[in-house]
Amino acid sequence: MKKLLSFASTLALLTGIAISSTPSAHAATDRSGAERLNIPNSSACRAGRTVMQGMATGSGGQLYIIFTKAGGKDPVLSRWLRDGSTWDGTSWTCAGAPTSIPALGHGNDLAYHPNYQGQGAALIATQGSQSAYPSADVTIIHLDSSGSVGASEVVHLPIGNISGLCYSATAAGGAGKYAARRLGNLWTHPGAGSLTSGWTLVKSNLTSHDNRSDQGIDCSENYIWNTKSINSSTPDTGWNWVYQYNWSGGDVESDIGIPGNNLTDEIEDVTHVGGDFFVGVNRNGGSADSVKVFTE
Repeated sequence: MKKLLSFASTLALLTGIAISSTPSAHAATDRSGAERLNIPNSSACRAGRTVMQGMATGSGGQLYIIFTKAGGKDPVLSRWLRDGSTWDGTSWTCAGAPTSIPALGHGNDLAYHPNYQGQGAALIATQGSQSAYPSADVTIIHLDSSGSVGASEVVHLPIGNISGLCYSATAAGGAGKYAARRLGNLWTHPGAGSLTSGWTLVKSNLTSHDNRSDQGIDCSENYIWNTKSINSSTPDTGWNWVYQYNWSGGDVESDIGIPGNNLTDEIEDVTHVGGDFFVGVNRNGGSADSVKVFTE
């Protein structure tokens, strides 16, 4: 993966706007960008599950998404393959029926590791969410050389309940690094060694926003992105938010906005391929879920 610029700088290059060193209190424009994938409830890659959960990209730009029934029940892991040379409206196509993995739990977040514990590529899914389904466990899903889903195992984290987790193979000078988040707490972990020890609490007062729920996080060589979604307590005009931090938890850009569209569009996760960032949007009320490029 190529070295990434500051996400704020990348946005400035793409949109021609100036970046202020002082974070704005509220985003003024829609930053969710163009749609790259539309997933109706009838999609075979959902297997009848109506709720989008964690999302991550893997080798070759493959996309993995967890879907569940209401309340995080009966989770499945779906796999999508790249189609075409550009990131357009048909960037991914369903790779077949999803895999039922009960150990995914709520599946609030999903991270990709290219060589987990020297055993090859794997996905790491948080079992818990912010409050209703707390869990300190993560599920390791091993992938074969083509990216297909294989065996899974459960690892208990010593830091307690988390709702967001990411891994960057390019962080720490290429040694790799994890980040985990729950509410205002942010932990990091070196890429080597077991996940059952070695975590460091780096910050306990992450930027927050009224009436928003923790969702997935993503990380790169230098930065961590934290998503906060609308919920039933959010005002009808409320937006989803993304916050960008460095690996010490310091603010880089705050209140990056994704409209909630009258409590319909709920951000679930963020992931990236190179300098292209994508947000997963769970659209309530029967509307098709969406993956949008995050560049505007």
